[in-house]
Amino acid sequence: MSLIVIKLGGSVITHKESSTPKPRTKIIKSLAKEILSISKRGYKIILIHGGGSYGHNLAKKYNLIQGLKEKKSYEGFIKTVQSMNKLNSIIIDLLEKVVLPAVSLPPHSFITQTNGKLNDFDTSVIRNILELGIIPVLYGDPVIDTKIGCSILSGDSIATYLAKKLNAKKVIFLTDVDGIFDSNPKINKNAELIPLVNNQNITNVLKNLTSHNNFDVSGEMKGKILSIKENLPNKNAVIANGLKSNILTEILTQNTAGTKIFLG
Repeated sequence: MSLIVIKLGGSVITHKESSTPKPRTKIIKSLAKEILSISKRGYKIILIHGGGSYGHNLAKKYNLIQGLKEKKSYEGFIKTVQSMNKLNSIIIDLLEKVVLPAVSLPPHSFITQTNGKLNDFDTSVIRNILELGIIPVLYGDPVIDTKIGCSILSGDSIATYLAKKLNAKKVIFLTDVDGIFDSNPKINKNAELIPLVNNQNITNVLKNLTSHNNFDVSGEMKGKILSIKENLPNKNAVIANGLKSNILTEILTQNTAGTKIFLG
């Protein structure tokens, strides 16, 4: 059976711009039904989600990207971990409601980083869970950092790492826009979708990408592409709009949605 890694962006499963945690429950329910449909076709699935309004605001407030630099950083680490646990519980509960077998694997409990860079971690538990026909669910999380105390492990980094280690057929990143554009589509209504990112245009694509979210600590779209570039040579990746109905089915059956990324 083919393995697919699906990353649900924080902007898809939460109202990311909200100053307080706010889930997009209807969207999560819809995606859960789609994931169930995909699993019935025989795909193995690893599910990863972002933090959105549950994680980024707190991580930014307590400056966790700089590690445990002061007393309040410890408070921020704990609060952010607890907040991400809450979001993850919402997602697991909604997966259970569509009778989709899934188990949570909190990254802070078994993954470490060094100076903000992901260390190797044991994937045997994930392999075993997949063999049981259960979906492992991971998420972006503050984790122990061997140099600076703690650092932010993004869901994008987890997605590309696991896709590489476990030889996934495809990696799907769902965001709140249709893919990668030549300028910010939330600001420029004339922005044009880039259907394919490859070795020939990646330099220009990266040059044109700028952050527009003051609360995002994971690198946004640029972070996704850099993570794909580092970890997924010769792998198929797609960035598409997770707010659209049946998006996963469209990606897997029609291969027409979003921006495809293939870097040899």
